[in-house]
Amino acid sequence: MPIFSWGVRRQLGVFAVFAAIILLVVGWLIYYFRPEPTCFDNKQNQDEEGIDCGGAEARCAPCSEKIRDIAILWTRFFPIREGVYDAAALLENGNQFLKTEKFVYAIKLYDASSVLISIREGTTFIQPGEKFLVFEPNIAAQNRSPKTAVLEMRSVSWETGEPDPLKIDVLRKDIFLADPSSPRLEARVKNQSTSVYRNIEAVALLLGSRDIVLGVSKTKIDRLDIGEERAAVFTWPTAISGVEMADVFLRQIP
Repeated sequence: MPIFSWGVRRQLGVFAVFAAIILLVVGWLIYYFRPEPTCFDNKQNQDEEGIDCGGAEARCAPCSEKIRDIAILWTRFFPIREGVYDAAALLENGNQFLKTEKFVYAIKLYDASSVLISIREGTTFIQPGEKFLVFEPNIAAQNRSPKTAVLEMRSVSWETGEPDPLKIDVLRKDIFLADPSSPRLEARVKNQSTSVYRNIEAVALLLGSRDIVLGVSKTKIDRLDIGEERAAVFTWPTAISGVEMADVFLRQIP
């Protein structure tokens, strides 16, 4: 003999169908209105490797143990006149999806006894995966002779970003550094992008045999129209001998 009558079973069946519909509607509403996963929701979701960090698809900042230090490839100083020097350092950001708008550094000059004789602080920006030059001109050494230059990294605050290399070609580089009246390098550049570029920082690096760094100079290109060619001119106060090649680094100032 059945436990429930036909009428009761029919009511239970209708209730079960109704309950299933309610569950489906509630589930759909939860799915539809749930917040999109982000890199700031304190959850390990998307394809993150940790809570709000890592993951190729998520594009979150790398987890702290995977952030690479900025590589300082070299730091040099160059005599300009009695007691005054330019200083430069070549750096590389090994993080392909990290950038910063404020990188704080200091360039220090030491004498042969490792005594600090001059310091110059500065700030710059760093793009993802970028190799770039830091350049500080006219550092006074207080009538003392520097022996070494050191770049000290003070602070950097990373944020995620996509690599966006400039579409500017350096067509040629004309070296006139043996001319004592006007030692200079003229680099012919062309905008190959479909956009106008503004505020381009250009830094020239002079190299001798065995890639010895002989000089650095910086200039600025205020505007470069689509398809435009123009010369970026770098100057030095005195003639420089032994230059075998020159590199030009271009960056767009944010």
